[in-house]
Amino acid sequence: MAENPESLKRPVVLIVTAIVIIVLAFALWEFVLSDLISTDDTEYKIEFWSGSESIGKVRMSELETLPTTSYVDTLGSGATDEGPRLKDVMLLIVNESSLTNSTEITLTSDLTGEERTVTWGEISNESNSYILDFTKKGTTKFTSPETQKKDRVRDVTDIRVGA
Repeated sequence: MAENPESLKRPVVLIVTAIVIIVLAFALWEFVLSDLISTDDTEYKIEFWSGSESIGKVRMSELETLPTTSYVDTLGSGATDEGPRLKDVMLLIVNESSLTNSTEITLTSDLTGEERTVTWGEISNESNSYILDFTKKGTTKFTSPETQKKDRVRDVTDIRVGA
């Protein structure tokens, strides 16, 4: 017994409509909603502040693209510290023309409670090697060949620019 073409039309329309809705929902999720709703914030990042205002974030994936400097830590463990210069990290977020030699830069760690303040003049001086050393934990440590162990900041989470 042959089926009526009209009786086949309704299920085909329903199937095509369902496929279109699924494709549109996927596209909406992929290109719009996933960025707004995503709570996957597991990548290490450093947040920059000017006063009480957040001015940007730098993620580990961005830090890893910067040129690195390395030196042997003669004031600490004797290991080789390596990472991007703090100056280069700063310039990812902060416009250099807004900085003066006396602009204070405060690095802090929410994880360790450590804090250190330096000036833009110190970190922009080519003879100083202030770096954010890549740690085995997947974070960074503020250090330099001249920085005593007690003055380093492990697991940097915030950089405050200015007072």
